[in-house]
Amino acid sequence: MKDLLARDIEALRVDVLKAGVLNAKALQESAESHVAHLHDVLRESRELHEASFQVVNDTIGFAKLLYGHAGIAESEQARRTALAAIDRLAGVLGRCEWREASSP
Repeated sequence: MKDLLARDIEALRVDVLKAGVLNAKALQESAESHVAHLHDVLRESRELHEASFQVVNDTIGFAKLLYGHAGIAESEQARRTALAAIDRLAGVLGRCEWREASSP
């Protein structure tokens, strides 16, 4: 299960790294989808909620800059900010507890 979470984080990181104007709109959906998966398997905590919110927020901000054809320096700074948020979330995952599997 831990490997699946690591793959979610890495997939999101790759999406942000490869993002361009043509797929900027898909970034929001990617961020929301990967973060939702984390919340499906991890017990809620304030730290997880805040880190997840920051990832989605920063990724959407980056996507808006790409879609709005912002300057390169501005959009690259937003990309670095989103990647830093993803790295922070990855660090939080190691301190999270798993949700207990529900019995049938």
